[in-house]
Amino acid sequence: MEIHLPNKIIIRDTTLREGLDVPGVERRMKKEQRLALAKKIYELGIREFDIVHPGRVNKDSIWLAQSLKGAFGSKIVVHGAVYAFNPLLESEMRLIKNSVDELDLVMPVIVERPPYSYGEKIDSLTVALRYMKKSKVQAGVGFANSSQVNQRFLLRISREAVMAGASKIIIYDSIGKFDPWQTYQTVKKVKEVSKVPIIYHCHNDLGMAVANSLFAVFAGAGYVDASINGIGDRAGNAALEQLAIIFYLKGIKTGINLKKIRDVSNLVERLTGVKKTAYAPIVGDRSVIFFHVSPKHKQSTKSFEIIQPELLGEK
Repeated sequence: MEIHLPNKIIIRDTTLREGLDVPGVERRMKKEQRLALAKKIYELGIREFDIVHPGRVNKDSIWLAQSLKGAFGSKIVVHGAVYAFNPLLESEMRLIKNSVDELDLVMPVIVERPPYSYGEKIDSLTVALRYMKKSKVQAGVGFANSSQVNQRFLLRISREAVMAGASKIIIYDSIGKFDPWQTYQTVKKVKEVSKVPIIYHCHNDLGMAVANSLFAVFAGAGYVDASINGIGDRAGNAALEQLAIIFYLKGIKTGINLKKIRDVSNLVERLTGVKKTAYAPIVGDRSVIFFHVSPKHKQSTKSFEIIQPELLGEK
């Protein structure tokens, strides 16, 4: 296996998109709280935000995107998405295009989701990309359910998307099915056939989101999606704080201020009402994750800690 270790990686924050899919969070968090949280995530060092969900192109999500751009302007990149096979595509695109920096077309690749045949999926996506090009909108393409489809078709539709003008490809493991080796193979092959930047977005249904995101980077992905505390749909997404520390230990730059991680994590917990476990990696209870019981451990605590509290701004 050829491991690709870049000098830097872009972590695209999806806390304020995926986090709203957690039961009760969208209702609980007021718009002003979402903006305040986004600003804290910016202070953490994040510069790319995945904000507008393709199934939630509405005034609230667009308000947040506009507010972020108003606060930080060209210092950040705000991403939004719309479904490619969509009778509302033109109206949604007009609504969103001036509120985001990058707009992505999402196409589910499994036959259980419309359009139902492989040929229809390619045709529909090609038509949507031509419309975007005609409208002078630079668009990436996101393939939902990528871990549930024949890889041969995923490669075929990736090639077709780039030929039709896609500037990036997002590989969505929508149900957290991939293992790290499958992730590596898929990202590497899509990268080879498309020759455009790859964003990897995965879920944590089997507890492999962080590992899969790491292997996506090994295979050449330039971006990974992650959320604070791993908050997201069902079992969540890749935990941003864990990836930030892993990349730091591997010498990969992210721009993230590690000393601010725990404060932002606590803010997410407070605003969303979604509790962390005491033993959560990096952001768990300090009296648990940095506590030693074994006498041998106590003799040399640093020998049994991959990171020390000082790295996270704690004494």
